[in-house]
Amino acid sequence: MQVTVEKTGPCQAKVLFTVPGATFQKAVKDALTNAGKNLNLKGFRPGHVPPQIVEKQYGKQIRTEAMQHFVNEAMNKAIQDNGLKVVGFQQVHLETLTVLDGADFSHHIEISLRPEIALKSYKGVKVESQLAPVADEEIKNAIENLRQQQSVPEPAGAAGLPENGVAIAKVEWVVDGNSILSRENIRISPQQPIPGCDAAAFAKALRGATDGASCEVPLTIPQEFDKEELRGKSGTCKITVQQAYALKSPNDEDLQKMVGAKDAADMQRIVREKIGEAKQQQEDQRQEAAILDALLGTHEFELPEMMVEQQTQARLGQYVQQLQQSGAPADVIQKQVETQRGAASDASRKGVRALFLMQAIAEAEKLLVTQDDMRNEIMSIAQRNQAKPQDVADHFQKNNLFDQLAIELLERKVRKFLRENASVTTPS
Repeated sequence: MQVTVEKTGPCQAKVLFTVPGATFQKAVKDALTNAGKNLNLKGFRPGHVPPQIVEKQYGKQIRTEAMQHFVNEAMNKAIQDNGLKVVGFQQVHLETLTVLDGADFSHHIEISLRPEIALKSYKGVKVESQLAPVADEEIKNAIENLRQQQSVPEPAGAAGLPENGVAIAKVEWVVDGNSILSRENIRISPQQPIPGCDAAAFAKALRGATDGASCEVPLTIPQEFDKEELRGKSGTCKITVQQAYALKSPNDEDLQKMVGAKDAADMQRIVREKIGEAKQQQEDQRQEAAILDALLGTHEFELPEMMVEQQTQARLGQYVQQLQQSGAPADVIQKQVETQRGAASDASRKGVRALFLMQAIAEAEKLLVTQDDMRNEIMSIAQRNQAKPQDVADHFQKNNLFDQLAIELLERKVRKFLRENASVTTPS
């Protein structure tokens, strides 16, 4: 097999290969023979199925497998003979290829190459700490938020729906006397207005509502509504409260027991520590991002454009999925995607640059992801999701996610290394 490599750009190349017709046909013939030996068909002795029948049933599949074999062989030979650092390649759609009897099998594959990076100084990057002390007001708010989170609904009764209560209701949108949307058993709250309703008017209409009560709130049809001709029109949101609930909050003693505090002072201490840990984690991440941005500003190198485009398409695909899940109509999705294309491209370019720069630093510092690192991360993911570690590992194996996990773990190591080796100053 003849294999050549043509450089088509700073980080792009083309692998061209030719498999002689005789070599390709021999591979196909051998595969057909092996398939015939293991084929059991009614009316034929095992291993004695005529070649023409084997060809009819498995010929196309065997030729495709033969092509894939030679594609893989060509890629491996190109990488080994030329020392290529391949980071991606064009998908080969073998089902569209045909090799005529006796003809050579020739093809080419576009590949992305890892850029050459001349590392400059990356230790001692100056960054100013923005870590703020935990304020008493933050502790107070955190305790109240926890109290709300642990609150349980109970029937509101004659007092009606309080400001922080919730209700199960029927919601109907009416425009020009016509009902354009109707939903039952919707969970609503005075503090969370329905799209298209003024927040203050919505809260005022719902406060004090009892079971069976109805109210109306002015409505402007949102731009995301599926019927384009109705978007922006004025209408009415009709709400019928099926069940109104007040939220019963735990008292101080119950709340303290929930977090394992002995008393109010211990509660304050625990909450202060938790807030401090969260703030420190956020500050560490901010510093790491600032350091990486600074290093990206001092390191210029070419990027594999095919890889950047693949990342851009992946980002836009995730954005489309989010819009679809939110119920946005197709025309709105298309417009939104076009407005986000430039930002997605910029973000992808920055992400790819950061990836290659961190890989170069990892190699220079001999930072590696070990089996223990992978195992501990699987355990951590399982614990967060209340799942079995083996189930998480099986999921990663089935979806080929272990390589991506290894990259993420390596990035964390490099970011932490850069932060621990930075020059962090505290403002006076």
